[in-house]
Amino acid sequence: MKIWPCVFALLLPAAAARAGERRPALQDLRRLAPQQAGIPLAAPGQPALPYHRIAQEAANPDSYDENDAFRRKLLDARNSDEYFVDTDLGGILLVVEKNYLNARQIAQLVSDLRQAVYDIPRLTGRPPLVRKRFTVYVYDDGPISEAGVPGAQPGETGIMLAWVKEGRSPIFHEMTHLLAGYGASQSLAEGIACAVQGRLRPGQASAPFMVAGANPDKEAKRIIAEDPPGLLEGLGEPGHYNFSSQHIRVDFYWASWSFVEFLLRKGGMAKLWTLIDSGGTPQAYRKIYGTSYDALFADWKRKVER
Repeated sequence: MKIWPCVFALLLPAAAARAGERRPALQDLRRLAPQQAGIPLAAPGQPALPYHRIAQEAANPDSYDENDAFRRKLLDARNSDEYFVDTDLGGILLVVEKNYLNARQIAQLVSDLRQAVYDIPRLTGRPPLVRKRFTVYVYDDGPISEAGVPGAQPGETGIMLAWVKEGRSPIFHEMTHLLAGYGASQSLAEGIACAVQGRLRPGQASAPFMVAGANPDKEAKRIIAEDPPGLLEGLGEPGHYNFSSQHIRVDFYWASWSFVEFLLRKGGMAKLWTLIDSGGTPQAYRKIYGTSYDALFADWKRKVER
């Protein structure tokens, strides 16, 4: 795994302030990242830190789903603070609920987001689908984490992140959806996102289900034994699902992760993404792996049940 070489170190200067606004001076950055919190500070004459606080912009997000009102409320200056994070993809608008994160936690989040931007395209072999500014919403009590939601302005995209303060946010999972893509198979998309999260933060817990030291094959063996009605029928195939309970959702993610790891061992990352791009159709399995979906599914089950 190639980690971003400069975590909080001296990087490119932050983007110039919008017309009529003062560019943050060094003392502003010091207040955002105090030395007593253990976060390096930009020294006089050196480039600024890779993020800075900005004045709240007038947001106008697109309508999307039942969480529209939640995002609009969070974008209100009375409810959040905004930061600009410098990246090679046009930057990130970081919207953080007021009084939720301290300076150290914000700096760690910035580091994780920048690592995701750098590492996910290299790990997946996929050029980033997003090459302009996107929004990251960070909050305490609210919806589950999600990718592909509207950003702060029309036409922009973003992700929602819960459990950041607790150190259990699925940052790399959601950023995989955002940067690498999703496709017509929810199972394959969630499986590869879990696999990326597991590789970039091995052994680390993340909400809502990944416990520390997670073993997807072990969980899949349990799920196969329990055989929940219908759960395994859509594994690795086209389709998106509504789950009757959080428990069923979690088991679907575990089984999908295990199946994707099996496919990665079978053919590697490039073949897997060719399959994801195809939607996981039976014809695609035969063309890419030289055998049928049913044969691969049976082989996966045999290996997991050992």
